[in-house]
Parts: sequence; C-alpha cells; structure tokens
Amino acid sequence: MSDARNSQVEWRDLLALSHREILVELLMPLLALAAALIAGAVRCWPLLVLASAVMFMTGLRVSHGAFHRSLGLRKGGNDAVMFVLSALLGGSMHAIEVTHHRHHRDCLADDDVEGHIASHGFWRALLESPRYPLAIHLQAWRHGTQGQRHWIATELIVAVMVQGLIWKSGIGTLKGIALTLYAANALAAMPGIWLVHRGCRHRDSDIARSTRSRLVTWLSAGMFHHAEHHAFPAVPTCHLAELAHRIDAQGSTPPSIADDFASRK
Repeated sequence: MSDARNSQVEWRDLLALSHREILVELLMPLLALAAALIAGAVRCWPLLVLASAVMFMTGLRVSHGAFHRSLGLRKGGNDAVMFVLSALLGGSMHAIEVTHHRHHRDCLADDDVEGHIASHGFWRALLESPRYPLAIHLQAWRHGTQGQRHWIATELIVAVMVQGLIWKSGIGTLKGIALTLYAANALAAMPGIWLVHRGCRHRDSDIARSTRSRLVTWLSAGMFHHAEHHAFPAVPTCHLAELAHRIDAQGSTPPSIADDFASRK
C-alpha cells in the first residue's frame, strides 16, 4: 500500500499495549508448549503435533513483535524474549531479526533473502523452503553487527544443546515436539513469505498481500494482515485487525492472499 493511500489512516493510538495484552502475547507460546507436554503425557499424538505447531506459530508472532519493539518491553526484554524463543523453536531469533529488518528496508530487492522465495512458483518455492532457515542465518552472520553475531552464536549454541538434551533424554513427548518443530521450520517460508508476497514486485505500491477472513486471521495468529504490517511495522500484531478496518474505511484495501491463487502456482 502506497504512502499516499495511507496518509489519512490514524495509527499512532494503536502502538501502546496494555499490561494484559503484553502478558497474553508472552504467554501464548508457553501455553501451547504446556498443551503439547500434556498431550504427550496422555499419548494424544495428534494434539501434541497441533499444539507444537501452535507454539511455533505464536513463537514467531512474539519474536516478530520483539524484532519491531512492539511488545511493550524495553530493549533488554526484547532480547530476552528472542533468546528464550530461540531455545524453544530451534534457531536464532536474532538472526531472523537481522534479515527481517533488511526485508523491510528494501522489500523484495535482489538481496532480500527473506523475500526471495516469493519470486518462485509454488512447487519451486516448496522445494527451496527447507533451505530458507540456513540462508537466513548465513546472511544474518554476514551482515549483522558484532553484538548481533554474539547473540546469534549464543542462541545457536543453546539451541543445539537443547536439541541434544531432548534426543539424549529418550522422552517421546519431547521428541515429538522437536520433530514437529523441524517440519515447521522447513515449511515456514511458504505461508510466512511466499503466500503473503507472491505476485508482488520490488517497489510495487502493493508490496504484500493481506486477509480479511476471521478464520484465516485466527489460524495465522493474526500475522496475515501482512500488507498492513509493511505499511505500519510499529503497530503490534494484536492491533493489526483494527488497523485493517481503518484502512478499508479509507478505500485502500490491499490485495488478498486469496487473489489469483491458482494462476500463481
């Protein structure tokens, strides 16, 4: 969405989070982890996989808020959140922070490793998706500051240690959670990047797609209001639905993630 179309949209009042909203954001992945552990304890494996997937999705949502300092926390709090979620999700959130800010600065440019997968058709993107986490970490290491590299190295070491303890423990529940997270990491680029940027081009006025479906919003933990996020990255995820409503009222509804799907495969 172009700056001209968004110039009349009120958004600054959406920046602040209440204490309750902050708590809800931070608890979401932990509650999903608790649900996965309980499901494993009662040997309900489908529920374990579902809860682990929710933990991954909500963990990315909270990490994303930390990237943009939109969780209502101080800097040290954002770093702590990314560190904990790195251990839980199996990768460096500070690495994703580096590439994500590059993605916002020049979205879908040739050197936008985060957005690159959106230039492919469905099947090629699906095949390349498992390599996406490695590409993110490599570019983050190349372009990150010394402080960011310190966080990346520390988080990767801790993540490897956590994985080692999981597999050494022999606990089926933990292994099931870990396997689900491996699959989620391998496929995350498809919904998280390809679906919301497919058909868009560098310097397009509409650089991202969005949704108006309540069901899709719920299933995506609110992160498929993606065009709104690119237009107003400081707005917390939990307020993007209200932002979308205001944008629609201005007659500036962005392209839908459902638009022209079949022809873009």
